[in-house]
Amino acid sequence: MKSLLSNELRELFVDYFTKKDHDFVSGSSLIPAGDDSIMFTNAGMVQFKDYFTGVAKPPFLRAVSVQKCMRAGGKHNDLENVGKTSRHHTFFEMLGNFSFGDYFKKDAVLFAYEFLRDVLGLDSDKLYITVNSKDEEGYSIWRDVAGVSEERIFRLGDETNFWQMGETGPCGYSSEIFFDTEYSELGHKECSVDCDCGRYLEIWNLVFMEFNRSIDGAVSMLPKPSIDTGMGLERILRVLQNVKSNYDTDVFKPYISEIDSITGKSYGKSGENYDVAARVISDHVRTSIFLSSESVFPSNEGRGYVFRRILRRLIRYSLKLGISLENLIYLGNTVVIVMGGFYPEARDGFAVFEKIISEEYNKFSDTIGQGLKLLEEKISELKSGNKKIIPGDFIFKLYDAKGFPVDMTADIASENGLTLDLKKFDELMGIQKRGSRRKKEKRGILDVNPDFSVTDFYGYETLKGSGNITGILDEKGEFVTLAESGNFYYVIADSTPFYPEGGGQSGDKGVIEWAGGSVSVTNTYKTKNGVILHYGRILKDNGTVRKCFPMKAEFCVDKKIRKNTASNHSAVHLLQASLRKIVGEHVSQQGSYVDPERLRFDFSHGKSLTDSEIRRIEMLVNEYIFSDVEVKTEELDTSAAMDSGALHFFDEKYEGKVRVVSMGDYSKEFCGGTHVSRVGEIGFFKITGESSVASGIRRIEAVTGFNYLNFLYIEEDNMNNIITLLDSSKSDIYNKIIKLFYSHEYSEKNNEELRSKLSDLEAERLIKLFKSVGNVKYLIYKFKNISADGIKDLINALKSRHDFPKGDSAVIFSSLINDEKFIYIVSTGGSIDASKIIKLINVEVGGKGGGKRDFSQGGSSFVEKIDNIENIVEGLFARA
Repeated sequence: MKSLLSNELRELFVDYFTKKDHDFVSGSSLIPAGDDSIMFTNAGMVQFKDYFTGVAKPPFLRAVSVQKCMRAGGKHNDLENVGKTSRHHTFFEMLGNFSFGDYFKKDAVLFAYEFLRDVLGLDSDKLYITVNSKDEEGYSIWRDVAGVSEERIFRLGDETNFWQMGETGPCGYSSEIFFDTEYSELGHKECSVDCDCGRYLEIWNLVFMEFNRSIDGAVSMLPKPSIDTGMGLERILRVLQNVKSNYDTDVFKPYISEIDSITGKSYGKSGENYDVAARVISDHVRTSIFLSSESVFPSNEGRGYVFRRILRRLIRYSLKLGISLENLIYLGNTVVIVMGGFYPEARDGFAVFEKIISEEYNKFSDTIGQGLKLLEEKISELKSGNKKIIPGDFIFKLYDAKGFPVDMTADIASENGLTLDLKKFDELMGIQKRGSRRKKEKRGILDVNPDFSVTDFYGYETLKGSGNITGILDEKGEFVTLAESGNFYYVIADSTPFYPEGGGQSGDKGVIEWAGGSVSVTNTYKTKNGVILHYGRILKDNGTVRKCFPMKAEFCVDKKIRKNTASNHSAVHLLQASLRKIVGEHVSQQGSYVDPERLRFDFSHGKSLTDSEIRRIEMLVNEYIFSDVEVKTEELDTSAAMDSGALHFFDEKYEGKVRVVSMGDYSKEFCGGTHVSRVGEIGFFKITGESSVASGIRRIEAVTGFNYLNFLYIEEDNMNNIITLLDSSKSDIYNKIIKLFYSHEYSEKNNEELRSKLSDLEAERLIKLFKSVGNVKYLIYKFKNISADGIKDLINALKSRHDFPKGDSAVIFSSLINDEKFIYIVSTGGSIDASKIIKLINVEVGGKGGGKRDFSQGGSSFVEKIDNIENIVEGLFARA
């Protein structure tokens, strides 16, 4: 049996099947493209689904791939098993070979058997096969063609040997190949492949794709029988490396070793609780890096919610072992070192992960730490009393007083064989909500006396109407019976067409008139108790207004302002739909604001939009606008609205009926705001800005309709000012700027010559600081506020000197930048490898970077570790 490392196995697998006329196809994203039936890519066949169903024609008949997969959320979910066993993971790699109407069962079986037995050298007597009890053909091929003895072939039912990717889609009988590891996690001596003790390890699954299951459950034949196989990289490595656990293989061992180094303990020798925690941390840090690389961000919905659960488990187990945030970041960088060669995107993922884990760790560590202690004490108490249910009042107290997430309580309960009394918990949550509504708080502008009735809003149907003024507040929120003309007040009424500020939409403006007086409304608000406040200046009534309430009045909303605001709000819906279509369905609203002049939309995305993406988004939004579809609104029960597929905030509570706004097939969202009647009324849409507002959150600013003309006028004025400044014409402005650029470049050249002379002077000083160990000559020096380019200039100046060391040499420079971060650069000669030195420094200072054998660079934000570089390098050369 060959002993292979992960990189060798990937290469050998691909090489074997390409020689069997398979096309190598790169693995796809963890986020399935155009497939809403699954949350994550959970098998190698996901990217080929349309080929199997006949929707698309494959450009090849045979394929081989190495696919990133995730099983955490949805139907295929291994999250709860991670850590408990030695073979379950949230993120894993799948080696797969595929046939699209070309070869079928016989060749699939023979390819797999030959690869395992002849290429990898596995003992065929330790290979066991399962087939579907209804699949006579598959059974015969294994027995009569492959030559596997009957006692090593097991017939099982659909629950184990009928495979389907989701509730709908391609499916078929499957045949699984198991390897007898002769090691049982449960200590079983006599068992077979259907035992879950871990002795018989499933290493390869061959799916004979014959059927397609439709949404009504009906099964039909696929156009052409096809083959989908998947072999877990981590599992087969366990066999080849002859270890007892996937976590002992080379894809996990570096993380385990790092955890042992941090904690001072030893995996496999420090008790089962330590081993479980080490496995969870190793798995989850790896998963987190790759989710980060796919621009998935922690949130309260969909993939983001799964990611948040993974991060919370990662943080919880890290705290359990005393692993700090700094060390978690080290572990993340180890993922880059281990996986970055085959998956370059891991490097980008680490940069995002570093920000995400810092935010989540700081946010949850205190909460988790305090809550965990209470929960562990309760679990201990329940176990000592042989009780199996955590009481609902305790769960509520943990959530209400400590902010401890209920889903985490459920996770920990499950790990300890306990369940939750959620019925009592829900009852207590209901009481709290009702109590908080009755509770009298200190009165503020938006906490008006709850004795006032909820204001009846009828502004969806009309902008004018009659009502009764029931009270007036001054700007301090105090009730008044005397309102002076010219001053600002809050006017309360029993009904109004004025839309109050809320849901990211600015409040209406307009006029309220009564006999002898009026108020110019400049904004409208809504209190927590549902009372609408009209804020504005009293215009007349001979200096004062003294009335007995209720007082009859006429209400009139400013039509132009309402229309412009509604246009911007409807445009936000179309913008989100366009972003999800062009950028990806990971996009979710993180905030928005619309007023009559502009709109702003914050959304989840890990990087800035390209100019091409911005243009495509603008084009698509305007395409929607020009279609002029009707905007439809309907009130639905919350459950019915959710079932309709309308977008909504998962972290908001919805009760009773909700308003759903639809714009053709483009957009469907929960929304209480005001909108146009047809999307064509928006006129035109133009993005005016795109920026970052937080880690993983981008912001788009835009204008619509006539405000776009104002934007163009401003741009035109700016252009005219530039033309005047450069004494040019509009037709010649480009050439004028080019000339200016080259003039600036000439000036820069002079500056470069000055920098070169300064570098030569500094090099003359530094050349005297070289040290020697054996045949190696090296220079270590720390600067302050010298840029990477400046350091490179110095290195070049040193190397150009006649007295620069020949043979094995190393120059290691670092520079502290504004006391916020530091950079480090390694330049080497002879047999010294700069990239290896950089990797060593990265691990020790929590940095990231890389490069070539003779030149590498990196950086870190842990400024207190800059002095470690000298110790690291001195120690390295001392051992050489």
